[in-house]
Amino acid sequence: MIKRILFSSIIAAAISVSASAQEPSVVFLDNVSVSPDQTVDMIIRNGKIQRIAAELQAPATARAMTGGGQWVTSGMFAPLTSLGLVEIGAEDSTDDRRAKDAKTSVSDMASDGFNPQSPIIDNTRVSGVTHAGIIGSASQNIFAGTGFIANMSGDFDSVEKDGAFIYVQLGSRGGKLAGGSRPAAISQLKNALSDAKTRMSSPDDGDALSRRDAAALSKAARGQMPMVIGANRASDLLRIIELRDEFGLDVIIAGGADAWMVADELKAAKMRLIIDPIANLPGSFDTVGARIDNPKLLAEAGVDFAFMSFSESTSHNVRILNQHAGNAVANGLSWERALAAVTTTPAKWFGVDVGSADQGADTFVVWDGDPLQVTSAPVMIVINGEEQPLISRQRELRDRYNPKREDTRAHKYR
Repeated sequence: MIKRILFSSIIAAAISVSASAQEPSVVFLDNVSVSPDQTVDMIIRNGKIQRIAAELQAPATARAMTGGGQWVTSGMFAPLTSLGLVEIGAEDSTDDRRAKDAKTSVSDMASDGFNPQSPIIDNTRVSGVTHAGIIGSASQNIFAGTGFIANMSGDFDSVEKDGAFIYVQLGSRGGKLAGGSRPAAISQLKNALSDAKTRMSSPDDGDALSRRDAAALSKAARGQMPMVIGANRASDLLRIIELRDEFGLDVIIAGGADAWMVADELKAAKMRLIIDPIANLPGSFDTVGARIDNPKLLAEAGVDFAFMSFSESTSHNVRILNQHAGNAVANGLSWERALAAVTTTPAKWFGVDVGSADQGADTFVVWDGDPLQVTSAPVMIVINGEEQPLISRQRELRDRYNPKREDTRAHKYR
């Protein structure tokens, strides 16, 4: 009996030594890039960048990630998406982006329909996107509701900033939603802003909004919350500047395909834009001036902008955001400006922390190569100090049905 106890103690001790030989909570990065012209050594402990220097000694228990070629960046921020609001676009029961027959609009809180455990969240996170601005679509008038910011951890408490912004649709689509014309859309917006600034006593005494919707618009109408306004045509962009100045709004333009035409005016007005860096086709009469070097021209004019892939699905294909930024570099934009457009720039606008590659950061992404290259992928993702799993339903299905997998069973039994 004594021999058994002694033997068990020896085994337990051996297992303990083996487990402590490598601490998963400590990671050592050797010669990792933090910019195109700077490489460092880095120690990550308990989900936080603990030390950065030109030459560091790897802790004896560290999980080493060596081999060269790695990069560390802030987490990517997708500023205008419908992530977690839709699973299958053709199935209404899984689509909470719009409510065509609703009597509410601005007061519709997108977070009430958010599913953080949607498989699309995992698909997005494993591509390096750590945060997103999420909103539905305008359907019965120019307002799409109130958006929020969430991290991509998939946790039920992943909403970091509820009531983060209001979305308004102008341009030709906004005109259709307002009754058929751009003047109608502008009038609807002006009336709604007036309603929001006036204390109403009954549910239906406003020109454009119910009392509840007017209350939801109140902060944005006073410039205390960002109002994201969708528009592409150059003349619409100039009109938005006038509206902002007239009502004292905090405006971010989404679209801006023709922005290069009025870059000087946008710069003078200190406007911020969310643009698609690969939008170069006249898909409508609103975008006849679209060109592939729009980001480069805006950067040369000094305009502040971020990237979003409007030419792709803003739910299922958000994961290719870094590839869009890479295309902007291929068409003349600087690498540094392109990376900022998918990380720190939009995060700053919405007051969100997407981390950095600096000492003390607890949100960051480690890549196996240049993050703006299509062949690169994350090898480590940390959000708020928690290392995230690099798995998704797509990857699990890929591995499960890989023809090279050593599994002789029929696919249906795997």
